[in-house]
Amino acid sequence: MTVLPTGSTDPEPAGHDLDDETQATRSLVRGIIVGIVVAMPVCVAVLVGLVFLAVRDTGTGLAAPLAMAAAVGVLTGLFFGSWAGFVSNTHAFEELDRTANLRRRSSSQSHDRDH
Repeated sequence: MTVLPTGSTDPEPAGHDLDDETQATRSLVRGIIVGIVVAMPVCVAVLVGLVFLAVRDTGTGLAAPLAMAAAVGVLTGLFFGSWAGFVSNTHAFEELDRTANLRRRSSSQSHDRDH
């Protein structure tokens, strides 16, 4: 009777690999926060300025359109800041994937040579 392993045969990530993943994740979160902090005031200013230029000569009140432009600017800043922070940090995760694939290939090749 042959006993087959029920768990994964892949080795657990080493402490160094886990540290690299944690560092990359923290860098991603930091990049997203910085992106939002930079993009939100810029987007609010641009949209409020555009709406002000569009509405100033119409004779209508400015409060509601400018408030709506500010709200849309906040949402736009959240979106583009998150996007920019994510895109600026994808290289770290691609490098982690690349090293994991290389390690997996080398371990499977050494495993094949042993058998």
